[in-house]
Amino acid sequence: MEETISTPPEIARPRRWSTFFAAVKENPVILKELRKRMRGRQAYILLFVYLVVISLFMSLIYGAVLLNSSNNFRWDPQSRQALGKGIFGTIVLTELLLITLISPALTSGAISSERERQTLDLLRTTLLSARALVLGKLGSAFSFIFLLIFSAVPLQSLAFLLGGVGMVELIISSLLMTVTAFFFCSLGLFFSSFLKRTSIANVAAYAVIVVSTITIGIAFFVMSAFGSSSLFGRVPDEVRAVAMLFFVSTNPLLTAIYSEVLLIDSQSVFFTTSGVLGSTPFPLPSPWISFTIIYLLISVVMILLSIQFVKRPDR
Repeated sequence: MEETISTPPEIARPRRWSTFFAAVKENPVILKELRKRMRGRQAYILLFVYLVVISLFMSLIYGAVLLNSSNNFRWDPQSRQALGKGIFGTIVLTELLLITLISPALTSGAISSERERQTLDLLRTTLLSARALVLGKLGSAFSFIFLLIFSAVPLQSLAFLLGGVGMVELIISSLLMTVTAFFFCSLGLFFSSFLKRTSIANVAAYAVIVVSTITIGIAFFVMSAFGSSSLFGRVPDEVRAVAMLFFVSTNPLLTAIYSEVLLIDSQSVFFTTSGVLGSTPFPLPSPWISFTIIYLLISVVMILLSIQFVKRPDR
């Protein structure tokens, strides 16, 4: 009789999301950093100050509008919608500013502090890879920033009571803040892995933020102020519009403002042919799309460079 060989049953492949969460859960750096951060007072104090600052700016805008409005303000739908947009824009811009200030501080000492405590060499002798170390430090800091973003959603939802704000604007603003936080966390981690001192890495990260913001602001102002003059008379309108889109997409505040303006002007979420950025015969993507692509690509490059800097031996 011929023996039949039974084939083993097919093993179900794990889902990507379950594999991702399992890898995050098994990373000891993420668990250690999150426990250390959330068990102390600093996290709760920072969260409290973060929400208080946002609430203060929102209250100032609401009070200023009520003082300058007429008695028929509560019965005027357009005035209520304008107030709702003003409150929502104030909250989003304040969050972007606070995230820009907080995110680099959480990661600028992630790797350099290990060098200062002379524990980085001990981590290299373990089974923990450089990629797991870098992603663990980044994941713990980004998780806390995501908590800050999520905690301010109830304040943003107050604008829905007044009107003028839709779910699309809430989703886009949350995406912008998430990408901005991820980028600045990666920036701080990059300098922390490249430089040996936490203070120098912190100064370098904020110096890049300030210099890039000022440079982009000056370039954008020059193109906006002298775009119709003889200085740019020979530049085609299409090239000028693409350049304006690029400069807007490299700054989170300008991206948030112009995405809202184009959304109101052209009533389109993804593309626009509006003349706000310049007249073009072809549709341009909304600034939030190009901003997301640019910032994510730069973040990935900085993360890969951080992994290589962690691998190199200290001299």
